[in-house]
Amino acid sequence: MALLPRLAPTGSMAYVIAQHMAQGGHSDLMLRLLNQHSRLRVVMASEGMQLQPDYIYLIPAGKDGLARGNCLHLQEPTSENLSSPSVNILFASLAEAYGQRAIGIVLSGAGSDGAMGCRAIRAMGGITIAQDPLTALFDGMPSAAVAARAVDHIRKIDDIPELLHALIAQTVEPPSPPAATLSALPPLLEKVFAATGCDFSNYKEETLLRRLERRMSLLNIRSLEDYLAHIERHPAELSVIQHLFLVSLSSFFRDRDAFLGLQQALRPIIGAKAPQEKIRMWVPGCASGEEVYTLAIILHEILGPRFEQSDICVIGTDLNSEALALAREGLYPESAMKEVPKEVLESYFETSGSQYRVIGSVRSKCLFERRDVVSGAAPEELDLVSCRNLLIYMKGNLQDQLLRSFHRALLPHGLLFLGQSESLGQIGNSLFVPMDLSHKLYRRRQSRI
Repeated sequence: MALLPRLAPTGSMAYVIAQHMAQGGHSDLMLRLLNQHSRLRVVMASEGMQLQPDYIYLIPAGKDGLARGNCLHLQEPTSENLSSPSVNILFASLAEAYGQRAIGIVLSGAGSDGAMGCRAIRAMGGITIAQDPLTALFDGMPSAAVAARAVDHIRKIDDIPELLHALIAQTVEPPSPPAATLSALPPLLEKVFAATGCDFSNYKEETLLRRLERRMSLLNIRSLEDYLAHIERHPAELSVIQHLFLVSLSSFFRDRDAFLGLQQALRPIIGAKAPQEKIRMWVPGCASGEEVYTLAIILHEILGPRFEQSDICVIGTDLNSEALALAREGLYPESAMKEVPKEVLESYFETSGSQYRVIGSVRSKCLFERRDVVSGAAPEELDLVSCRNLLIYMKGNLQDQLLRSFHRALLPHGLLFLGQSESLGQIGNSLFVPMDLSHKLYRRRQSRI
């Protein structure tokens, strides 16, 4: 209640409230109370209702609410949800629908609902806010979100509207670009390395600066020098930068033709293995895990009934803890299924409300670990390394370093699978021979450099 009177019209933002009320809860009474305390109009959400700026939508008791495009949809809750209405379900759908424009706010409440949803929003570049747990009547939900390291801002309830209006203003009328200069970047990267162990000195400066500029705009900071001063006052910002620099995008069967080509190339390699031989694959920079599960599904298609008895491990590694948590869950919104063939969707996914969970037999063959692809040791004796759309963010010397690492990690017959915008340099071409250039698929050469 304390937040609503402070929300002023902006003409650019709609609000959705998911308040825990079981079936039979007093939704109408809650609607009247909220309207009495709000400067904006509060309406009861209904199926297919279009979101409009300066309205507040209350999810009715006993229903889960989610956004698809610019509309709200209601569904029956499932037993897997922590609470109903589920904040996690709502936040995950906002992350998919709005990406960087999504803002998730976790207020007073019991339990841990909302933490996983905050991770989903942050993984898509959105902003998350938690009420300061010390000021919350029930601190369970904001404390869980903070403990999950899934929150960008922790604020007292009175300070949240001012922060929201600042974020909205920057979206509607963005300030002039911050003065992010190359000369100030090395000191910042040194601080990130000292705090997190992640070395971004060989990443392309233009990419890093673009991401920094967005973060500085959100904080209303105009120069990297001022941002360094901000970090001195708020050391936890270094962890935010680490996640900001990491690529956390993935999808099922991204470039379907490329995966069909991969499946054909893998079929004789996997088919030639003895029943007791291991099958190992690695996806560095796996983000939320869709590509890892895609590879496991391809193996199931190749092996058929032998899949469950085979010694298979598809390893996904990343430095983004929030994205890895989503990957381990194996639960994805309907929008993530747009490139999944219908027969694959029916065979390898189970419905959970409006979401889809990868079936257990496939999930059991996948392992997710937090690991730095640059400084961490690579897995060994691999049949495939799928490193798609990661090398393009790195300078040539770091690309060569990784290609050498992939070469050492692969078995003699091993394959390297790259993204459509990536290519091998001189070192890479000495280590790998093209198998299918149109789909960026290469076989390991026997030479070592």
